Amino acid sequence: MKKVLATVIFAALLVSGVAHASSQPNIGTVDLQRAVSESKEGASDRASLLKKTEVMNAELRVLLAEAEKLKSELEKGSEKLPADERAEKTRLLQKKGRDLQNRQREAQEELKQIESGYLKKLLAKFGAILAKIGEDDNFAVILDRNAGVFYANAKTDVTPKLVKRANEEYGKN
Repeated sequence: MKKVLATVIFAALLVSGVAHASSQPNIGTVDLQRAVSESKEGASDRASLLKKTEVMNAELRVLLAEAEKLKSELEKGSEKLPADERAEKTRLLQKKGRDLQNRQREAQEELKQIESGYLKKLLAKFGAILAKIGEDDNFAVILDRNAGVFYANAKTDVTPKLVKRANEEYGKN
């Protein structure tokens, strides 16, 4: 009798455990870095940033060439120049060097701001898309894999859905 009662209780617990497991909240994960790199808009933003980087690098190369030319002139003809002209060229060379360094810093800061703007805009769009995915697929929560999730089953990954929907929306714009 005790064995039968124990078996019935065990079976009841097993069934309630299965029922409880199926009522667990649905949790999804997303790799936002991968979504940014795989989405069409992310690729377009990267290409635009690369073009701006190339333009700024060309500008910096011109400034560097001017400074190097002045340095070469100063090194080759410094003995022939009067002291006041040599001092003036040295001062001009130092100014060009400072201008070059300042422009490099400005260019780096400008590129960081541009990249930050692109990411902010893209992540805002991704947030809206992820909210829709969460509602459509009945997720209780969607977590970023790069923000402290140490393990997540591949079934929880919604990154491919996010990239697909983001690309569809990008095509509409």
